[in-house]
Amino acid sequence: MKIYARIIALVCAILMLVPCFAACANTQGSEETTANNAQTQATPEDTTPEKDPRYDDEGFWKDDLADEIDFKGETVTILYWDDVERPEFEITQDEADGDMVKDAIYRRNLATEERMGVTFEWVGTPGDSGDRANFTNYVRNAYSGGTFYDIIATYSRTAGMLLTNGFIQDLNAIEDSYINVEQPWWPKSMLETCSIKDSLFFVSGDISTNVLHFMYAVYYNMDLLEDLNLQDPVDLVDNKKWTLDALINYTKDLYVDLDQDGGASVGDQYGFCSTYFHLDAFYTGSDMMLIVPGNGTNLAISEDFFGQKTIDLVDKLGTWFKTGDTYVNPHGGSLDYDAPFEEGTALFCLNRVYMADTQYGGGAAPLRNADWEYGILPVPMYDENQTEYITVVGNPFTLWCVMQGAKNPQMSTAVIECMASEAYRKTSPMIFENNMKYRYTPDTAGKGASARMFDIVRESIAFDLGRIFSDILSFMSEMPSKAAAISTSWASMKAQYDRTLKRSMSDLNKDLDAVLDN
Repeated sequence: MKIYARIIALVCAILMLVPCFAACANTQGSEETTANNAQTQATPEDTTPEKDPRYDDEGFWKDDLADEIDFKGETVTILYWDDVERPEFEITQDEADGDMVKDAIYRRNLATEERMGVTFEWVGTPGDSGDRANFTNYVRNAYSGGTFYDIIATYSRTAGMLLTNGFIQDLNAIEDSYINVEQPWWPKSMLETCSIKDSLFFVSGDISTNVLHFMYAVYYNMDLLEDLNLQDPVDLVDNKKWTLDALINYTKDLYVDLDQDGGASVGDQYGFCSTYFHLDAFYTGSDMMLIVPGNGTNLAISEDFFGQKTIDLVDKLGTWFKTGDTYVNPHGGSLDYDAPFEEGTALFCLNRVYMADTQYGGGAAPLRNADWEYGILPVPMYDENQTEYITVVGNPFTLWCVMQGAKNPQMSTAVIECMASEAYRKTSPMIFENNMKYRYTPDTAGKGASARMFDIVRESIAFDLGRIFSDILSFMSEMPSKAAAISTSWASMKAQYDRTLKRSMSDLNKDLDAVLDN
């Protein structure tokens, strides 16, 4: 794999979406990053994109794929999960007509085919959360029957299952691989948190449109904030004072029995609303990991997971949820957790950013009909000792892999790198700028603040193998969240998970050892 100096990524990342928001200020001030943080952005000195040959005519950082690459019309087969929640894969010209996001995906695919001299053959099969095992069995049957796809693009948790079953290749071991993880279309956190020893089996970033859709953020009701005469939390974000305590303080004494039924219900006023499986965002946002590289082993449970900080985090959340100022669904079966915010009666809501996406809305985008103004904020830091905001991505995003037995693994890496580069130029600007940041975020009161907040959310994307290997690790990311949602002490609950997780971790490492030894 081609590895360039880190400074290249730092220099180029600020221009990731330059054509659409060149005037936006960089909000990531430090060049130091934690294992959770996405690549920090920096501005080139004494140069501009228009004058620097490293940028194309539209101001985007150039990739290093030579113009001479030509696979002579070779067919590239891509197996993908066809029940993906937002468009990402095969798009026909007719489907693209009149739909700006689908059009961008169509143009991304076409540009990749033309630049690489290949023709795509898309093969879809269900693979969403409930079909992880079926997708894995589909690949197993294909492999056993001698059918080898050039690329597999799958639901994030399924990728972990494909890896432990030995169906995908180590991208670092592919001779003359074209994937350059130092480019801005690959978040820095991906390399740091998804590598296993010296191996990297899957990649994501701009290549997956659903990475943008499933970033976690905190929405807030601007109208209600003004009515309550509260300080705009954007000021706290800018001054690195947007912490969990700050969020909790905003919500104090905000419960009002609006429907006057004598008890808490969805029709009342709250300071905050969400559901238990979104609370993972607070764990990652507090700069904690689930899984880390082990000492002499492949992977290990992070000291964070059973440590004092997690105990304190769960206790703090649980105490908050018992105040009555929050509406938090502890079960996940009902989807009314965002109803108070949708109705304009909750001040804050923790959700994925697609909450504002009216183009592919439905029930998962409840703000499509809001007649009041809302803004967006990053997930708060644990406390002011933390230096950066950290954004976890919801599980329904795509990890891209090269299947074992692919006819030309080098060609597969060239296509993946080219598609990611073209996505950085075409789909990300369309989704991030037009579809989300400007088009669907009213900002009369914010005067541009919401757009800037989106930048912070996007720049701080984090990954964690503990989420990707959820099946074998008993969905460990949800354990502290469930404890918090039912206001139970993590100190008392963690003991029941300790032995199970350690055994699961041992099994995972055995599976990984078998894969890495082959």
